[in-house]
Amino acid sequence: MKAIYFDHYGGPEVLRYGDVPDPRPRAHEVLVDVHAAAVNPRDWLLREGRYFARHLVRGRPIIPGSDISGVVHSTGEDVTRFKPGDAVVGMQSALGSMGGYAERIAIHEDHLAPKPSSVSHIGAAAIPTAGLTAWQALHDLGGVGKGDRVAIIGATGGVGHYAIQLAREARAHVTAICGPANTEFAQDLGAHRVIDYRSTDYRSTVTDCAIVLDAFGHESLATCAPMLAPGGTYITTVPTIRNAADWARTTVARRISNEHVQHSTTVLVKPRSEQLAAILDLMEEGTIRSSIEYLYPLADAAEAHKRSRGLHTRGKIVLQVR
Repeated sequence: MKAIYFDHYGGPEVLRYGDVPDPRPRAHEVLVDVHAAAVNPRDWLLREGRYFARHLVRGRPIIPGSDISGVVHSTGEDVTRFKPGDAVVGMQSALGSMGGYAERIAIHEDHLAPKPSSVSHIGAAAIPTAGLTAWQALHDLGGVGKGDRVAIIGATGGVGHYAIQLAREARAHVTAICGPANTEFAQDLGAHRVIDYRSTDYRSTVTDCAIVLDAFGHESLATCAPMLAPGGTYITTVPTIRNAADWARTTVARRISNEHVQHSTTVLVKPRSEQLAAILDLMEEGTIRSSIEYLYPLADAAEAHKRSRGLHTRGKIVLQVR
């Protein structure tokens, strides 16, 4: 099969496009003919040797990519949820091998969800990592609900543009913080208030939030504390020593003090198929959508990495495989 791969860490130039052996599905794994694969920061972090779980991605060459949409080709032993011909969407575990930048991928059946016929492979492939990160941050960690004030920093990137829509669907009041070129885009996604971070100090103008979701990972509980209500939660997408220390400190403080202590936590996305299915259902209903700013053929993955590495993508970047 054709794939994008590399055998040593480095810049985009280490990526190669060529033939590699087809993967073989193990027990509970599904072999999927990939139609589209999303580009995520974890892909180029892995290529650069900076991905936090890089030591768990074993063997050479390494095929990056964790998010795919495609059609089941065959199944391994004991697979019960899918059969050949089923259209599926999935995400490889953050703690395992990737393999999405290829014509075929072997992936555990529990990491897959059925793809609705009304949703394109390109739109579906964009969802898993970014969409599940937004879902798990808002629902699992933030407990978002009707009337909650939610601020999203980096609101028009991959995670952010789904977070706007999911928070709005939960009937929260959404403040989107983004650059001046994306303010209309954030409004179109459903944000109630949009702040241009270049012209306004959002840390002093946004207040009383139940949730501050930092999709850029450039802030901290200390810098965002004025934005939070008592008992509010700062959620970041970037695991750091500082954020881990803030989580430990504020978790203990809440347990021994009271629920009004502001809390810090980090969302580490997990491939939960039922949540992915719920997002796809919302997509089928027209409640949310994937915004694809750039679509590249698989062979141009290096260019896609360069674009993603700039950290100014509006929505998602997707590779078309078939």
